[in-house]
Amino acid sequence: MTSGLDRESQVPGVDRRHRPSDFYHERTTFRFMRHRRAMAIAFISVIVLSILALFVRDLNLGLDFEGGVSWQVDMADDRTASVQDVRDLLEQTEFSEAKVTLTKDAQDGTTTVRVQSEELPDDPVKDLRDAIAEATGTSPAEVTADIAGNRGTFSVASVAGADQNAIQAAVETVDDVTATVTVTPVVEGSNVAVVIEDLPASPRDSVTEALAEYAGATTEDVSINTVGPTWGDEVSKKALIALLLFFVILAVYLSLRFEFKMAMSAIVAVIHDIIFTVGIYALVGFEVTPATVTAVLTILGFSLYDTVVVFDKINENTPAVSNQFTYGEMVDRSLNQVLMRSLSTSLVALLPVVSLLVIGAFILGANALEDFALALFAGLFIGTYSSLFVAAPMLCGWKEREPQYRAMAERRARGATTSTPARPAVKPHLGSPGVDAAGDLDPTWDSTGIPGPPAVKGVVQPRPRQPRRKKR
Repeated sequence: MTSGLDRESQVPGVDRRHRPSDFYHERTTFRFMRHRRAMAIAFISVIVLSILALFVRDLNLGLDFEGGVSWQVDMADDRTASVQDVRDLLEQTEFSEAKVTLTKDAQDGTTTVRVQSEELPDDPVKDLRDAIAEATGTSPAEVTADIAGNRGTFSVASVAGADQNAIQAAVETVDDVTATVTVTPVVEGSNVAVVIEDLPASPRDSVTEALAEYAGATTEDVSINTVGPTWGDEVSKKALIALLLFFVILAVYLSLRFEFKMAMSAIVAVIHDIIFTVGIYALVGFEVTPATVTAVLTILGFSLYDTVVVFDKINENTPAVSNQFTYGEMVDRSLNQVLMRSLSTSLVALLPVVSLLVIGAFILGANALEDFALALFAGLFIGTYSSLFVAAPMLCGWKEREPQYRAMAERRARGATTSTPARPAVKPHLGSPGVDAAGDLDPTWDSTGIPGPPAVKGVVQPRPRQPRRKKR
């Protein structure tokens, strides 16, 4: 035999322990706003821990951000590689402090050696290009270099007003260079050719030759990538500008679509997501590449989408706030209504990302995908969390300070209202949550803003006791 409390706990809509079916049918009655203090502590903790991780571990910025030079070569099938052996090779060059990483393809077992240095070596080919470009009034990209062994030929086509003596003097400013400069007049100016019979050796050539010998390959098999510090600064600057423009557009759109307080709450939630993702990258140590920036901007869009869904439901339920329901109770109602939608959307989005991260990167060895997949995984997870537990509580705390909502909460605290639902002071429009077809409050809504137990078919509902009339 079940007690009255047990029978009540089996009625949907009553504050009780939830079953999985309640999530599916959107019958949850969680009191989210009761735990705003705990949510604020979690918010501050995530920010502090992420910043500490950033300062303690620092970000592993890729070549595109910091600039430098990298070498990469695949080991021969009959050879093995170790980080210490590669470091011993680098001790004999100018790049003893370079970073060494080894990656192994899970499919064919090929080991790839990658050496990355933040120091840009003095490259005579680059120096000659810059000198010729400055002397001819062109850009280094217009100077064609044909290198064959120690012999190099640099040419520029259709140069207006080319001065052979000025070009000769500019080329000879490069150390250990003896050049022959030829200026041939053409219809649209002059063609300039600079021939150098003995090019000076570049410091990076020593690393190329050492890695080729160690891997059992040729120097042509060693791929070299050089990025100047100016390019790295430009990439970082453009990424920051894109992020700031994103915040401005976000604030304008949400202010027009909803209100300014919702816009600011959403921006704080998005910043929370960014700091969390950066902290994860600092802890894990994955390399930050332009693909990482793309992934971060992608997850910001997802986080914004989830926050807009929550705010749209709050905005829809706001007219039902009255003496019967405080703003916090209305937010609870809204979050319970969108909870299943948020969880389902996040789960569906996370499944392919987890497959990409676990199967693609760790099992199949597609290491180029791991930085992109990690950013998506961390961002999708924290984006769902922040929309429910950062943006909504912050908005609720901000709105409850407004005079009309503060007065409603004070009247509720003083017990100014009765337990029977009454017509609100300002009649809400039809179709609002908690409002029936006649424009009155739905009696199935209790005083907390959560639907009360519906009438059970076949059970006679007790009528309210009527006062007896006195006999005359």
